[in-house]
Amino acid sequence: MGRVAALLSEFVGTFMLVLTVGCVSLSKSKADFAPTSVALALTALVYCFGTLSGGHLNPAVTLAAGLVRKFSWLMVAAYIAVQTAAGFAAGVCARALFAGDTTMGPKAPFSWWEAMVVEALYTCMLAFVVLSVTSRRNNPESNPNQFYGLAIGFVLVAAGHAAGPVSGAALNPAVTVGMGAPLGYLGWQAVGSMVAALLFRLTRPEEYKSDHEFYAYEPVLPTRLASEFIGTFMVALTMGLNVLGKSPAAAWSAAAAMMSMIYALADVSGGHFNPAVTVAVVASGKGKCSVWAGCFYMLFQVIAGMLASLVFAGIHQAHTFPVLPESKVAAGAACVLELFFTFVLSFVVLSTLCVKGISTELDRNYYFALAVGSCVTAGSHASQKASGGYLNPAVSLGVGVADTLNSGRLSSCATICMAELCGGLLAAIIFFLTHAREYKVKPVEEGKFTG
Repeated sequence: MGRVAALLSEFVGTFMLVLTVGCVSLSKSKADFAPTSVALALTALVYCFGTLSGGHLNPAVTLAAGLVRKFSWLMVAAYIAVQTAAGFAAGVCARALFAGDTTMGPKAPFSWWEAMVVEALYTCMLAFVVLSVTSRRNNPESNPNQFYGLAIGFVLVAAGHAAGPVSGAALNPAVTVGMGAPLGYLGWQAVGSMVAALLFRLTRPEEYKSDHEFYAYEPVLPTRLASEFIGTFMVALTMGLNVLGKSPAAAWSAAAAMMSMIYALADVSGGHFNPAVTVAVVASGKGKCSVWAGCFYMLFQVIAGMLASLVFAGIHQAHTFPVLPESKVAAGAACVLELFFTFVLSFVVLSTLCVKGISTELDRNYYFALAVGSCVTAGSHASQKASGGYLNPAVSLGVGVADTLNSGRLSSCATICMAELCGGLLAAIIFFLTHAREYKVKPVEEGKFTG
């Protein structure tokens, strides 16, 4: 009966998701809100069906789960068959309701390879986040997290605005079949699933250890660096694709990418994905990251930001943009904006990721990534037209490196990056002053041996 309930859940959930995609597409919903509409539908459906079937609602996610040995191959085949049938049925219903047809596929002026690259990248991101937020360490049976649906759903906010202008952002073979997208998408979505499985094994080696080894496991530095690289790359890529695609919701999309990746990887590396945040965490003296590890964190974050910049420039046919946008605001004022909002972002990270922050029986808070993502939305919207609203030296430097393809020189990178790093350092100072209780030595309870 459990398997029947799981398969029925996957059918109903996938049908509802693909029908939402179809209705949004065929009703010509505004680009400002279309990705968020689909993302919130996915969030709600994952919470509805997660405890019954895992809430995959996507053959690419199911394939990734099979590849990391979370599912038997018999159930993988059954899930994919049910999801594909549901997607096809939902597509038929959507076209009948609106008496129209979809036009999902590579969008002008982009070619097939550009569409396939973004389909693979963001299908990978979606499947990787699903695997990560449902892992044994991130979602233990004794204390399951409450953020998994939010993390999964908001990948579609990031992808919808970043990849949507290039490929339509299907990211789901059931959507591809249901919406009549080119079947070539299926192969690249499968590639995304396979890469997600590899990245999961890279960042979650404890999943394959014995129970004794699992409970004693702490991520080693190379694993943490891989986590920081992956998270920073996806955040920087999303920001760049949004700007080049002239997205009306670039800050919202980048914030969604940050939030989803933090929920996915914070328990591995701390989920910094930003050299300024790493400076704040190291300088805070909370013991969350040593100076030695922090230096490596920043190196890998910068490399990830530069690689992401070359990828988004390549996808947009070598088009780039300068670090500082054309604005009436002086360069000095732009630096002040970057410093201030990077300070806000870093301070919130320290206040939510580095301390528990709440009085509860739970051993962690669940709002930490939502708080950080909210800072990205607020800060980027507030400063975007004046300073770029990057709030992240890895992103700023990456944008500058990519722009050398056209301008031939790095411009404004040094001053903007220094301002952002100063924002991180300022956050550590203010945190020390406002959270003095966090630095007090806790008294030893009577009768306890301290050794």
